[in-house]
Amino acid sequence: MNTLKNILFVLSTGYVFVYFSEHLFWAHVRADDSLKNWFSAWMVYSLMAYIFLRLVSYFRVKGIWALFLAGAVFGWLAEGVIVQTAYDMLPLSISFTGLAWHALLTVWIGWYAVQKALLSSNIWSSIKLSSLTGLVYGFWATSWWTEPDGRVSSVLEFSAFTFTTTTLAILAYWLANWSSSTPMKWNRWTTIVISGLFALYFLLIAAPASPIAVIILPILFGLSYWGLRQNRASEAEGSLLETLNGRAPLKNYPGLFGLPVTSVLIYALAMSINLTAHANWILYFIATPLGFIVFAVSLYKLQRQKRAGAAS
Repeated sequence: MNTLKNILFVLSTGYVFVYFSEHLFWAHVRADDSLKNWFSAWMVYSLMAYIFLRLVSYFRVKGIWALFLAGAVFGWLAEGVIVQTAYDMLPLSISFTGLAWHALLTVWIGWYAVQKALLSSNIWSSIKLSSLTGLVYGFWATSWWTEPDGRVSSVLEFSAFTFTTTTLAILAYWLANWSSSTPMKWNRWTTIVISGLFALYFLLIAAPASPIAVIILPILFGLSYWGLRQNRASEAEGSLLETLNGRAPLKNYPGLFGLPVTSVLIYALAMSINLTAHANWILYFIATPLGFIVFAVSLYKLQRQKRAGAAS
């Protein structure tokens, strides 16, 4: 039973990552989407979720700065190994989307802030957070209207897509919360095998497709590792896996529907006034430098934290 709960915890975390990193990014059913492709994406994201959770546990991640670095590793696994978009427009592509989307949105908001809101005794916490996220998401979804290869989904199509994926995400949050009551039992060989699969994929697929990855990715992972090592050296045992381990009140889960409700309203309003703003470029110009800034601040904060710990 404990092993089953551990597997469910990883799989449910994987779906939360798919939801924020893929479904909210694309905001519609693409031409090549299928249940098989969605399932494959879920499995790949679950493997990345395992690595992320292992980092959180091993490096004793308890604060947002160390969490951002763990999120950066996840983001660069997705964009620098599985796909090679991290090398498309250097150096800006280092941040968008590995840092600017995966670390900031998927990890900081989707994994951390949402779980904190669900654990709150105040039902408005999940409603406010999800509604604010939905406000941005609804605006972002309109960006596909201006893309040459994009499409204009009807309000009904967008609504069906968003409510369906959000319902699955709510189920994933509930499963993650339920299964987290059993502490993760980390198996050394499981970690080695999963890490080895990513390493092989990088060497056989990613590196031949983008040779510069052999230089860029080790540097990025090396910086993240250095920062996380500073955190482990200055933190006591434990991590956010224990901090976020509590029974979330069932009344808080429906509050997450604030995201689809708000986003559909924004989307419908934008369509009614024929809005053609390039929402993707607006977010790009804000989030790309922000990703770099938060990464640098995280390294600086963790180094200072280690020095303060050594001095005391």
